[in-house]
Amino acid sequence: MGDYYISNKFATAQVTLASTVADDGTFTVSYPSGTSQLSFNSGLAGSAHYAILNGNDKWTAADPGIAVSFDASYITVTNQSGYSWAAGTVVDLFFDQKDDRGDGHVVLSFPITLANVTAADVVTDFRPGVDGVIEDVQFVVTTAVTTASKAATLNLEIGTTNVTGGTVALTSAACTPLGKVIAGTAITGANTVTRESKISVEASSVTAFAEGAGVLHVRVRLTK
Repeated sequence: MGDYYISNKFATAQVTLASTVADDGTFTVSYPSGTSQLSFNSGLAGSAHYAILNGNDKWTAADPGIAVSFDASYITVTNQSGYSWAAGTVVDLFFDQKDDRGDGHVVLSFPITLANVTAADVVTDFRPGVDGVIEDVQFVVTTAVTTASKAATLNLEIGTTNVTGGTVALTSAACTPLGKVIAGTAITGANTVTRESKISVEASSVTAFAEGAGVLHVRVRLTK
């Protein structure tokens, strides 16, 4: 079984274990052809990963089962089956990629003048009016910062609940040159929106900027 995609958005790979993998032990595998860490972060990884051993035993993403970590250069698989997997075992791996159901994405764009940012809301109760999940946030510099030692951290909130992850660390050093993209941290939870949901952008840890501006882009994957 080579690397390939199947219709339900699984990316697959096969590995023959070079040595025994004990319970709670790990092994790594290269990303399947056409994928990278970007294929699975920012909310794009599902939860239905599984492994099949020697074409027979199936272990799902549970305990007992397997755990999967999508690292920068490879995928780490943890054996949580309760058994040792012998050297020479052929492991077929299925990595779940969330299906966007063909409905696509919307990108919310919020212009921000950095000198106006205080430790308070930057955007309050914006309602996108869609059903989906927030999967990524990035800040794009439109006016570079020239005064040193300034900073602010931005985070997203749905209603009164903070999104888990997705924080954007703005600093003088990061906010230059023009066009610089500052990525938010990986979003890992509390990121579902409905047509009634309201999104706010909060700022904290602010050392007031003297100049600079940008646009905060929030990508929402539609689910209906």
